[in-house]
Amino acid sequence: MLAERHHQPERLPAVPGARGRELPADPRTRAHASHEPFPALLAAGRALRAALARARRRAITRVARGSRVGAHLRGVWPFVVLGIALLAVSNGAIFARIAEAPPLAIAAWRVGLAALVVLPLAATVRRPVGFDRRALACAAGTGAMLALHFATWIASLEHTTIARSVLFVSTSPIWVAVLQFLGGRGLPSRQTLAALALAVAGSVVVSGGEAGGLWLGDALALAGGLAMAGYFLFSRAAQSQLAFRSYLGIAYGVAAVVLWAAVLLTGTQAIGFDARTWWAFAGMAAVSQLIGHSGYNWSLRHLDPLFVAVASVGEPVLAAMLGWWLLGESVDDRTVGGGLLILAGIALATLKARRRS
Repeated sequence: MLAERHHQPERLPAVPGARGRELPADPRTRAHASHEPFPALLAAGRALRAALARARRRAITRVARGSRVGAHLRGVWPFVVLGIALLAVSNGAIFARIAEAPPLAIAAWRVGLAALVVLPLAATVRRPVGFDRRALACAAGTGAMLALHFATWIASLEHTTIARSVLFVSTSPIWVAVLQFLGGRGLPSRQTLAALALAVAGSVVVSGGEAGGLWLGDALALAGGLAMAGYFLFSRAAQSQLAFRSYLGIAYGVAAVVLWAAVLLTGTQAIGFDARTWWAFAGMAAVSQLIGHSGYNWSLRHLDPLFVAVASVGEPVLAAMLGWWLLGESVDDRTVGGGLLILAGIALATLKARRRS
């Protein structure tokens, strides 16, 4: 017995194995167990999570930076659209000079052709929830003011000089400030008043300070400026509730109906023109109305009506430049000097509007 116990092989300490079996803990097994893949996988997982966290932080930073840039661009875009609209509207004087037709017919065809383009687009807009009838009335008022503006201003060109007509029709910023004050908004700021003064002074310089001309033409142009002020204010009120296409369809549609009714009631010639005049009508509708006045309207969704009115005073300067470039009309020193004053007024009003926005 003692001999058998003496010769019995010595058992090695057992280690737990898979499924509860005991495996011999020899050196080769211990070496294999020390190289198990689980620690490496855990380390790889931690590294992957850290990399994903870093990528997420970088993505959040880029999105935040992009949102700041996008917000900045959204703030600048209305001013860009307004500048394009101002340039497009300034072409209206060139097209009107080319067209050989009565002023009322020019206005009716300009707005009527634009309405034919906008109305089908407006018909595709669903009626929004909480539709405000007051907004509908304001959109109709915008159309009426637009018709009155074109009818009076274009008619004034037959009774006074172009310079005086442009001077008086460019008084719309003054009327906007007056109407806003009467509406309880209060007096404009000193900076806005200074911008108004510069713009009006520039218009006086461009006009040459002429004292001649008939009072009827001056009064018609002044009425055109007042109608333009109402147009700006009605537009801002209407677009607070209406989709842009719906608003344009109503405004242009009402303006076209009013102007064509005036053509029929007065017996104004509306057909029988030459091809050049018809091309001028199409140019006014496409460029001056659809791009120009539609750009004005879109800008009014984001900018103060008084600022848009002040910016529109730059139209005489741009019209003079286009006349010099396209028609060979000379630009005198008064136009250059007055244009600089008008541009200074626009720049001053722009700074004020940018800080407010």
